[in-house]
Amino acid sequence: MNWRFRSSDRPARAEDEAAFRPSRRFLRLASAEPGHMRRVGHLAVLIGRRLRKGAALIILIAALVTLGQIGRREIPRLLRARYFQITDLVVQGNRRVPTASVIHSLDLPPHANMLDVDLRDLAGRIMRNPWVKTAGVGRRLPSSLFIRVSERTPRAVVLTDHAFLVSDDGTILKDASAEEMSDLPILRVKVDHPLSAGERLDVARLEQGARLWRKFQQDPLGPGVQAREIRLESDGSCTVSLGHGMPYLRFQEDAMRPQLDRLARVLRIRAISLRELEYADLRFADKVIIKPIPRGGEA
Repeated sequence: MNWRFRSSDRPARAEDEAAFRPSRRFLRLASAEPGHMRRVGHLAVLIGRRLRKGAALIILIAALVTLGQIGRREIPRLLRARYFQITDLVVQGNRRVPTASVIHSLDLPPHANMLDVDLRDLAGRIMRNPWVKTAGVGRRLPSSLFIRVSERTPRAVVLTDHAFLVSDDGTILKDASAEEMSDLPILRVKVDHPLSAGERLDVARLEQGARLWRKFQQDPLGPGVQAREIRLESDGSCTVSLGHGMPYLRFQEDAMRPQLDRLARVLRIRAISLRELEYADLRFADKVIIKPIPRGGEA
């Protein structure tokens, strides 16, 4: 079949033209879209650059603030570390404890700073030495430490498994020498463990023994009869040794004087001397118990 095309001879109508006429608004929007997108992209690039610049500025400011804080803290520390470095140590009040020993006990690190040391802690370190009773440490700016100590005084020699030098407050100072044993009261105590320097004994009992020692130094039993050793008993009484060839006496301190007078009367009545006794018990207020040495030799 042969198809033939031909145009219509009918004239165009107004409504037909209107139906196919493009919208001007649509054409304007379509033609304007590429330019609008370019402006949006340009704006985004501009904002991105400003944000990057702002972020860099914030980072720079933060870095400067951090460096400023570090500098404010570290620079003064470095300056004062040199200016306040401890270079002089002054020790006063020590007679028995060597100055070098006091300084060594501080255990200061190299280049120690005056403002960083704990004065109370330093004083505590010094007082670890049993000879030091009190210690005080002060600052003398810019670079000196002033140390003042007071020392304990030996009061007696205490005998346990061996001889110790003991202070007036009951602190064991050190092993006693033979020379020190000749000048101080000699007290014997019973303990349940080995003793060492720095430990403390019962001050009241030590004082009791020292008082008795002083009383016997006044020759209450006659010239030359003195205490050689005082043993502090667990019941509160004391046993006094008068030395080789002499008896030992046991009594309570508060009854010492009247009981010694009673003992002297008993010896006169029995017509015997102290050297003929093994011991005498004077702990009782109304009697004296004596034990003579057995015939034929010493006890």
